[in-house]
Amino acid sequence: MLGAGLTIAVALVLAGVGAFVTPSPREVHTAGAEALNTTLVGSDPAAHLYQAVQPSQSLTDVRCAIWRLRHAETCPDEATLAGLYFPQLTQSPSALYVPWLWCAYSSFGANGFNVEYLPTRRAIVIHCYLARPFVWTQPRTMIARAQTALSLLLVPTTLLPGGPVSIIEDDRIEHLVGDQGSEARIGTATIS
Repeated sequence: MLGAGLTIAVALVLAGVGAFVTPSPREVHTAGAEALNTTLVGSDPAAHLYQAVQPSQSLTDVRCAIWRLRHAETCPDEATLAGLYFPQLTQSPSALYVPWLWCAYSSFGANGFNVEYLPTRRAIVIHCYLARPFVWTQPRTMIARAQTALSLLLVPTTLLPGGPVSIIEDDRIEHLVGDQGSEARIGTATIS
């Protein structure tokens, strides 16, 4: 009888500790996936959007799509667009330009992100990770947030096979015991 009581007591203590301890944040690695060494470039001046812009291997197409979200008229010439959106970038023959509004958990202090290509799904997955205790004791208040500034995630295409590919954001909260996660497709592209 004493053994069963001790086992229950130890289990309750471990569950209690696990509920309030924050694990170390870590990158997400999927079996069979290939890590991609991406570059994140912020817009300067800041481009604030809430609508999705399709990824493309053409930097001009991405710039024009951003323009069309704000203007009814046709896109200006390439040089004008380059001066307005991501002027520090030039076209690369081996990059996919993924317009990205950053991780869903950014307002909660996302710990980071890493990117993988999953050949079985023909998908580029942006893993956003945030480590928190299972019982989060920090105050949860409503906050006013400015519009999210658009960034471009430059994904190297040299390791990717040609054809269609999905771009997925995997938002994950890591707990000491059991993680929470959700996936959302943020776009599609065709790799040439």
